[in-house]
Amino acid sequence: MPREFTLSRRTALAALGTVGVASAGAGVGTSAFFSDGESFENDRLVAGTLDMKAAYSVHYLDWSADELDGIDDDAVTTTGPMTEFDPGPRSLPGIEFATEGDRQQFLANTLVHADGDASCPDGTDADDLQRPVVELDDLKPGDHGEVTFDLALCDNPGYVWLGVADATAAENGYTEPERDDPDESGLETLPGEPPTDHHVELLDAVRAAYWIDDGDDYVDGDEAFQSRGSLRDVLGDLSGIGVALEGDVSSERGGGTGGQGCFSPGRHSVGFVWWLPVDHANETQSDSVRFSLTFYTEQCRHNDGTGDRLSAFVNDDAPLNERPWDGAVADRTGHPEVVVTNNALTQVTFPDVPPFGPPPQTLPLGFDPQVVRVSPGTTVTWHWATYADPFPDFFDEIPHNVVAPDGSFSSGPPEPATTASDFSHTFTEPGLHPYVCVPHGSTQFHHSSPGVPFQEVINESGMRGAILVED
Repeated sequence: MPREFTLSRRTALAALGTVGVASAGAGVGTSAFFSDGESFENDRLVAGTLDMKAAYSVHYLDWSADELDGIDDDAVTTTGPMTEFDPGPRSLPGIEFATEGDRQQFLANTLVHADGDASCPDGTDADDLQRPVVELDDLKPGDHGEVTFDLALCDNPGYVWLGVADATAAENGYTEPERDDPDESGLETLPGEPPTDHHVELLDAVRAAYWIDDGDDYVDGDEAFQSRGSLRDVLGDLSGIGVALEGDVSSERGGGTGGQGCFSPGRHSVGFVWWLPVDHANETQSDSVRFSLTFYTEQCRHNDGTGDRLSAFVNDDAPLNERPWDGAVADRTGHPEVVVTNNALTQVTFPDVPPFGPPPQTLPLGFDPQVVRVSPGTTVTWHWATYADPFPDFFDEIPHNVVAPDGSFSSGPPEPATTASDFSHTFTEPGLHPYVCVPHGSTQFHHSSPGVPFQEVINESGMRGAILVED
């Protein structure tokens, strides 16, 4: 079971600003930090055998006096969002130091928690660490947080993906200065509800980045950000199927056939950093963002890197979905044409408001079959189902579409079954081809469903599917 630790108030706030832990009141369950590799066998996902150890360390800066102990105030300067970060021994994102020693002292002063042992063979098993949960609220300009994840692959080289799950962002009402700020995006009033905002500005104000680290908690030497931008953009990149991290050996050398590199047996580190630039002010007051950072790894040998990424894509981050994918894959190999039903019935837990009724509800928010295996050259057609009595009329009025997150195919804007035409796409490239209904399974932040207290979410009802093309 995950170990608990005792926090002072300041340390608790700092830790929850970066990595939430259940014992500190973050409300996080004991979900796995990493997921073992899985493979397809008899049309079901079965567990793999990759042995992993894991650890993490957390830094948080809110400019309290003790964080600059041993550092001359004049030796630290902050940079604006338009300043290009130049990695080096005297730099952190958004912060410049006079000397390398100042930067090292700063990291020592802002270390708020470390846990786990990423060493083989006797380190901390990956499943004994909780999933990191980032909670950002009441941020002030200049606040800065960083977490370094360490993982050790003990036996075999592995593919590694970084992802995000359970991402939500909320306005949480408005302070008077926030409401008056010109950068506040504006309010919308719905019948019977308080004014709500189309946009959570904190997602756009906070900057974020991640990179393959050498274990020293900052970008230096030949290291470079794999992605950086607004927190909205970075979380969007990581959502859905996640992002493949480039390993230190080629897939071929690792014995695999996947498109990305493999991580060799041994210890590796990944850093994730966020900071609120100093030129932001009232527009983010009361805003909050919460999300989980997740890693997935599976062995490279004799593997193309599909595995449990598929399960994570289809099932993760779908809090309203009461009928998760059970691992079944509809085998349609050898069929030149395949039909997938859009607007298929599934079970969800929407609020008890019209027209949904009390939860759980059976609603047309699914694809059937959800995951299909086909041969190269197969044409898949998505057909919008229609419903008659005893189903209510609004079943045919819910707009859906079919969109690949990478943009490789799209049916266009969402349309209801009453006006939509079938959409077809021919799959020629082997591999995993995920897709979503944007309004109900988006891998980007979007407005929450009717009847749900306002927030921006990545996915809700889990309307996602995938085509697995195999030779």
